[in-house]
Amino acid sequence: MSLDISVLHPLTGKSIPVWIANFVLMDYGSGAVMAVPAHDDRDYDFAKKYDLEIKSVIKPKKGDLPLDKAFTETGILFDSGEFDGLASKKSQGTIMHHFDTNGLGKKVINFKLKDWGVSRQRYWGAPLPFIHCEDCGLVMEKKENLPVALPDDIEITGEGNPLDHHPTWKHCKCSQCGKDAIRETDTMDTFVQSSWYFLRYTASPAIWEDKAFDSKELDYWMGVDHYIGGIEHAILHLLYARFFTKVMRDLGYVNQDEPFEHLLTQGMVLKDGTKMSKSKGNTVDPDALVEKYGADTARLFILFAAPPTQELEWNDQAVEGAFKFLKRFADRSKNAYACDVLPSIKHDELSKSEKAARKKVYEALVRANEVFAQRHTFNTLIAGVMEAMNALNEQDNADVWTEGYWIIASIIEPIVPHLAWEVSDKLFNRKNLSEQVVLEEVFTVDTVMLGVSINGKNRTQIEVSPSASKEEIISMAKDAGAKWLEGFTIVKEIVVPNKLVNLVVK
Repeated sequence: MSLDISVLHPLTGKSIPVWIANFVLMDYGSGAVMAVPAHDDRDYDFAKKYDLEIKSVIKPKKGDLPLDKAFTETGILFDSGEFDGLASKKSQGTIMHHFDTNGLGKKVINFKLKDWGVSRQRYWGAPLPFIHCEDCGLVMEKKENLPVALPDDIEITGEGNPLDHHPTWKHCKCSQCGKDAIRETDTMDTFVQSSWYFLRYTASPAIWEDKAFDSKELDYWMGVDHYIGGIEHAILHLLYARFFTKVMRDLGYVNQDEPFEHLLTQGMVLKDGTKMSKSKGNTVDPDALVEKYGADTARLFILFAAPPTQELEWNDQAVEGAFKFLKRFADRSKNAYACDVLPSIKHDELSKSEKAARKKVYEALVRANEVFAQRHTFNTLIAGVMEAMNALNEQDNADVWTEGYWIIASIIEPIVPHLAWEVSDKLFNRKNLSEQVVLEEVFTVDTVMLGVSINGKNRTQIEVSPSASKEEIISMAKDAGAKWLEGFTIVKEIVVPNKLVNLVVK
């Protein structure tokens, strides 16, 4: 809407109209903005709708200005008087300096955050330590009476704030005049407590009576190496936690600038394609699940179903599959023997299947080390363990089985601690539950598989020694591809080491 009034442009002195638009916020900054329709999408749409002048003052470093939309990228100023030729980003400081030195304006920083109303009309939460006195008004509770504890004999009816209806808790004495008064029954938003609880966790019980936390213990435990939380925590909770940490830093209570070093945001749990929640009635009872399958099965399924940062679709059949895998792991432990040290194995003397089994076990170990240290994709770790178990089952060497269980039980102990602990205790007196060393010897190969192509089309494979000569490889490729070579003449032979053989025929 046009107000039919004008103002003067602070740089050019030109008269420009004043309009009211719903995308300019009264409670942000001055409540008024200088529209730049040639270089702002919303201003452009507004100017086109009401047939306002669209004056360009920034052009691309290369190419032409767009004709049917605003140019919002960085560029070069033109038609801007003394500021012509300046890069648009750098010109901001120059123009601000011009405003300041000529009394036209000054640089200000506007914040979009608003005051946070922390009071809640409910029982759960920290009581606000205020007292309402008819004579003194609103006063603070005495320091020696803090903290104000919630009553234990509360009746929650679902109607209003239950603290308002408590017969005795809300009645108290005024902290200033001593007359009968009413305690504030509002409690604080639970965000207030969750914004600093991690600092309280660092404190030992010995100091709890005197103070909330100790600076030496804080320096040891903080900041948190890795914060793991749901997606709903990714904004407000973490934002408030930073606020509280910085405020307590400024007050001299803590030495940390930031509470958390790294963040892993978990995905939501879905059931039948919908977020699992109590209000929708589509939750899974963990007690019943643990009662039927055990906690290890629940943990294995959740970590195997999806990477922790992605959504997880609950699947009852997959839970059953996780249980069956753990049962196989327990049953096959009889193939290993009891020992207190890792078996000594001569890798060169093993059969092909035994070598393959050892390789899969140590591949699972390498993957586990990467997952725990960096990626946290526990589903790939579990998949590696399953592959190792399948490879072990293809051979019957007791030493290889024992080595495999020594390593695998250690790998999955953080995921299925109860079963892994039981197997490790029974077989290895728990000596294996420590960091495992990767043996590079298991990754040496006796043969490699090469694809055989005829005129670039894959036909078959051959298994050759890594030391085989080009002539030996070509001879084996011709034998393997004999039926595709009948009636043709080989005109070219190509060997790509450790990958493929291509025979060109005509």
